[in-house]
Amino acid sequence: MRHSLIKHVLLAAGLLTAGSTYAQQKGKNYVRPLPIVQQWTDNNHFMLIRFNEQQKTYYVKVDAATGKELIDSSYKGRRSLPDKKLVVLNNDIYLQQGKKQQQLTHDTLTEATPVFSPDSNYIAFTRANDLYTLELATGKESRLTFDGTASLMNGMASWVYMEEILGRQNEGQAFWWSPDSKSIAYFQTDDSKVPEYTITDVGDGFHGYVEHQRYPQPGDVNPAVKIGVVAINGGHTQWVDFDKNTDQYFGTPLWSPDSKSLLVQWLNRGQDHYQLYAVKAATGSKELLYEERQSTWINLDDEERLQFVNGGRQFIMASDKSGFRHLYLHNADGSLKNVITSGNFVVKTINYIDEKNKVIYFTCNKDGLNRKDLYRVDFSGQHLKRLTFGPYTHDVKFSPDHQYFTTQYSNSSTPDRLALVSNTGKIICQLGDSKGPDFDSAIASKQRTIYVKSEDGKFDLPVHLFFPADYKPGKKYPLMIAIYGGPASSNVQDRFVNPKFLSEDGMIHASFDHRGSEEFGKVGQNYMHRDLAGWALKDWIQCLKWLIANEAVDPDKVCITGYSFGGYMTCYAMTNGADYFKYGIAGGSVTDWRMYDSHYTERYMDTPAENPEGYEKTSVLTHTDKLKGKLLLMHGVKDDNVHVNNTLSLVNKLENEENANYEMMLFPGNRHGVITEKINQYNKVMKQFIAKYLQQ
Repeated sequence: MRHSLIKHVLLAAGLLTAGSTYAQQKGKNYVRPLPIVQQWTDNNHFMLIRFNEQQKTYYVKVDAATGKELIDSSYKGRRSLPDKKLVVLNNDIYLQQGKKQQQLTHDTLTEATPVFSPDSNYIAFTRANDLYTLELATGKESRLTFDGTASLMNGMASWVYMEEILGRQNEGQAFWWSPDSKSIAYFQTDDSKVPEYTITDVGDGFHGYVEHQRYPQPGDVNPAVKIGVVAINGGHTQWVDFDKNTDQYFGTPLWSPDSKSLLVQWLNRGQDHYQLYAVKAATGSKELLYEERQSTWINLDDEERLQFVNGGRQFIMASDKSGFRHLYLHNADGSLKNVITSGNFVVKTINYIDEKNKVIYFTCNKDGLNRKDLYRVDFSGQHLKRLTFGPYTHDVKFSPDHQYFTTQYSNSSTPDRLALVSNTGKIICQLGDSKGPDFDSAIASKQRTIYVKSEDGKFDLPVHLFFPADYKPGKKYPLMIAIYGGPASSNVQDRFVNPKFLSEDGMIHASFDHRGSEEFGKVGQNYMHRDLAGWALKDWIQCLKWLIANEAVDPDKVCITGYSFGGYMTCYAMTNGADYFKYGIAGGSVTDWRMYDSHYTERYMDTPAENPEGYEKTSVLTHTDKLKGKLLLMHGVKDDNVHVNNTLSLVNKLENEENANYEMMLFPGNRHGVITEKINQYNKVMKQFIAKYLQQ
C-alpha cells in the first residue's frame, strides 16, 4: 500500500469536488502563469517560456550567471533527440525512438518491463517466468534460466514484493544489471505455498471473470526468495548464501561500481531486525557489514537507503534509527565513518551527490514542519547550509552541472514564484511571480495552514484550510475533510493552491495530518505500532474540536473522505469517532487488517497471533454498532490490492445493525486506483452524496 499515488487520487477526488472556480466564475485575475524552464541549452544558459498579456508564449534565453534575458525568436522548442526506450506491445518488445519502432522479439510473453544494459548493447526481460537477454546489434537471444513455472519466477516479483518492497513502478521487475553489463542479479521467487485469493468480476461475456492471485495475508506463508547472479550469455547461476526457507525479506540489491559484489539488504519476518551484507558475485559468499534493530519496525522499501561513493570505497546510508530519517557515511567494510546529518528534522530526498567536492544536496523540513528546503552538507557532516530562503515550500531543479538551480516556491498565503539560485545559495534573480493584479489579502485569507496542539501536548498537528468564496463571518459552514493517514504519509504542505481550486460549493475544505505523518519522523510514527488507528483518530478529533470551537464549522455537517488507507480511516472515524464525524465517503477501504497483505500489515501490527487485541481493536468490523452518521462506500470489484471483500464484509456486518445508514457503489472492472474511465462516475457519486447531505 504505497501511499503517494493514492494520496493524490484522494485529493483529486475528495478535496477538490467543486466544478466551478473563482477565476472562471468571477472573471478575476487572481493568479497568472509562471514562466516555465523549458530546457538548459548548456551549463550556463536555459530557455524560459514567458507569457504576454494575451497569454501567448514567447521564448527568452537566460544567462544563469547574471540572470539577464534575451528574446530568442528563432528558438522552436526542445531540439534534443528523443531518448530510446523499450515498449511492450501485444506481448512483444519494441525499440522506440520518436515515432520509429523496431520489433525485437516475436511471439513472446513478456511479463516484466524490459531493461537496457548500462552500455545499451543488450536488453534483459522475462518470458514465462524465465530470464532472457537480447543483443541489440545481432538480435541474438540468450536464455539465462530454465525452471520458471507459474509459481516459480526468475526475475519476476511476487505480488507482495512488487506492491510493498520493490514498487509497482518497476512493473514486477526483479533483476538488476551489473554496471559493466556482463552480469545480472535476480530474485528467484517460489510462490507455491502462498495462499491463493480468488478475484471475480463481470467479465466480457455471461460466464463471469475469475482470477487467482497469490496473496499472503497476515500470518500466512510468504513467498520464498533466492538471490542469484548469472552471466548475460547464460550458464551457471551463482546463488547467494542465504537459506530460502528462512522467514525473511530481501530489499533491492545494489551493485558495487566495479561489478564484483552486491550490497544485499535482509530483514526478518518481524521487520525489526535489518542486516546489510556484502556479497561476492563470483562465489555468492556473504559478509555482514551493518546491523540495525528497532523496537517497532524498519522500512525496507526506502529507495534511497544506499548509495555508493568514492568509487565504492564508501557508501551513504539513510536510516530513521535516531527517530528521524538522516544520512550516515560508512566505509566499504560497514564501519561508520561519520554521521552526516542529525537533528529533529526529516531528510526527505537526496537531490545530488557531488563526489568531486564531497558534498550532498538534499531537501528536508528543518526550517518548517510542513515546508521543504534545499540544503548542502559535506560528506564529513560539516558545513551544513540552507540554500533556499524564506518561510516557503521549495521545489528545486538543478542545471546540468548542478552549479545552479531554479526553485518554485510558495506558502499558504503566497502565490508561487520562480527564482534562479546558485548552488551556494546566492539568489541570482527572480524569474517570475504568479500573483495576479486582483490578488489581495481577502483572497490570501481564503486558505491557511494552522497548527493544533495534540491532546497530550506533544505535537503541533497541521491543518490546511480552504474557505468558501462567499465566506461570511458569523455563518456556519459544512466541513469536508480529505485524509489519507497511513504511516509516514502527509496530506498537509505549506504551499499555495491556485484559487481556481478553491470551490464555490459553500463548504470549508480541510486536510489533517496526525503524529504518524512523515513530517514528525519515526518519533511520531512509532505511536502507530500495533495500533494503526488509535492515535491517528485522537489527533484528528482534536483538530476537529479546535475547528468547531474556533472556526465557522457546522458540527452537524462534518464529512470525512479518503481512499485506500484513507478509506479505512474514514470508516474507523465514522464508527469510533461517530460523535464528531457525521458523514463519510470511503473508497477502496481496508476494513479489517487481517484481510490485507502480510508485509505491509505485519510491519506495523505484527501478526494476528502476536497481537490479537490490536487486530480486533483496529478492525472496523468490531465497531459497526457505533455508526451514527451516513457512510458512502465505494470499491473497485477487481481490486487486487485492497480486495472488495473488505467493503462487502463491512456491508455484511452493517446489514445486521438496526440503525446503520450506509450507501454503496461498486465499480466493475476497476482495480485499486480510481484514475480510470470511472473517475467521472466516482466524482459524480461523491457530489450527489455531498449535495444530498451537506449542501441542503
